[in-house]
Amino acid sequence: MKRLFVSFLVCMMMLSGCTVEEKEPPKTLRLTTTTSVNDSGLLEYLRPYILEETNINLEIVSLGSGAALEAGKRGDADALLAHSPAAEKTFVEEGYGVKRSTFMYNFFVIVGPSGDPAQIMNLSAAEAFKKIESAKSQFISRGDNSGTHSKEKAIWKLTGLDAEAVSTDTSFYVSAGSGMGATLTMASEKQAYTLTDLATFLSMKSKLSVNVIVSESPDLRNDYSIIVINPDKVSNVNVETARAFEAWMLSERALKLIAEYGKDTYGETLFFTE
Repeated sequence: MKRLFVSFLVCMMMLSGCTVEEKEPPKTLRLTTTTSVNDSGLLEYLRPYILEETNINLEIVSLGSGAALEAGKRGDADALLAHSPAAEKTFVEEGYGVKRSTFMYNFFVIVGPSGDPAQIMNLSAAEAFKKIESAKSQFISRGDNSGTHSKEKAIWKLTGLDAEAVSTDTSFYVSAGSGMGATLTMASEKQAYTLTDLATFLSMKSKLSVNVIVSESPDLRNDYSIIVINPDKVSNVNVETARAFEAWMLSERALKLIAEYGKDTYGETLFFTE
């Protein structure tokens, strides 16, 4: 009787084991993203949702948009998250990307010392840059061919000044050659002006001694896009996982999570979705 009972238990255990489904190991996505998105903390906030809902584990490399696009060309990424529209369009037109999907935005702002020595408060971005140059108030540029650096150069062009001459005028202009976080830290230490995305500034605000001076200029919108690398042009691309990631990031579920990010910590959202 005892043997019969033991045999029964063994059979039941074997049957139960057969009904348990082993979860498939997570798929790895090599995502190269801008330093501004990485510094904001958005991807770490989304990471557990992405893993739970898509079984994708993010392997993140943070670079300026220009360097991120070059990484995509080399096959060092499966997907990119960038904010340099003109360069992204060229990247896709040249066949390196399958398509470019813009899915969120925020705004660039000009931050600087609370005393605002160049008196740029409430001006447009172009007018503000022109007054900074005229007053020779110190300005810190990222100087790294990132999306933020590209936006800065576009604004200097709008001023009517010679952008090349401005960038070599060491009496006020400093090229940091760094990511957004390091550039903000330098601007804070030197009590200088700089151009930054609002998300990174808010995420670092408590550590900085500079404030937002210009924020309402219509030419400061900052669009972010996802690009899946084209496997027909670039080798070593996990395109199926990249497309699954893109689909989730463009979903209503993801867009809602993105729109909520930052409210609890900063009192306002860091990114807007459409």
